[in-house]
Amino acid sequence: MSWKRLLGIAAAAAMIPVLTASAAPAAPADETIVVTAKRSVLSLPAVPTVGLSFLGGGELLDEAGAKVGEGYSTCTVARIALPELTSHCTSAFSLAKGEIHLSSLRTYTVGVSSSFKDSTMAVIGGTGAYKDARGEAKTAKQGGALLDPTAPVSYKFTITLSS
Repeated sequence: MSWKRLLGIAAAAAMIPVLTASAAPAAPADETIVVTAKRSVLSLPAVPTVGLSFLGGGELLDEAGAKVGEGYSTCTVARIALPELTSHCTSAFSLAKGEIHLSSLRTYTVGVSSSFKDSTMAVIGGTGAYKDARGEAKTAKQGGALLDPTAPVSYKFTITLSS
């Protein structure tokens, strides 16, 4: 290739605008959603078996206690070591901007007021504003069973969506 041709290519390349990090669009910030799931249904029988599917869920409340949606989990019993069992669960939380879908293994304590232990869940997708959702959700038991036998079983979900 001749020097003249190389100089022409170099000159043309110099005229192409270069994108720098400051010119690139900013990535959306992580979003954290905090809801309390107040359980109104749990179909887990007193004597579960491996392979059994069950449903749990109810209303989703914001930090002020106002209803912001509904959330339900479908679980399949994977292992039993009474008084605990391990289940694989998928959850769908319906909120004003769309649904958030979660997946996890949960350890349930089976008894008068069965409940699952605090856990971490994967955010695996969703709909609407959450259609590309990814991230992690953490749960913390709020009421029911040993914490307050008169209160309905409830869990605080802190869902962190990653950009």
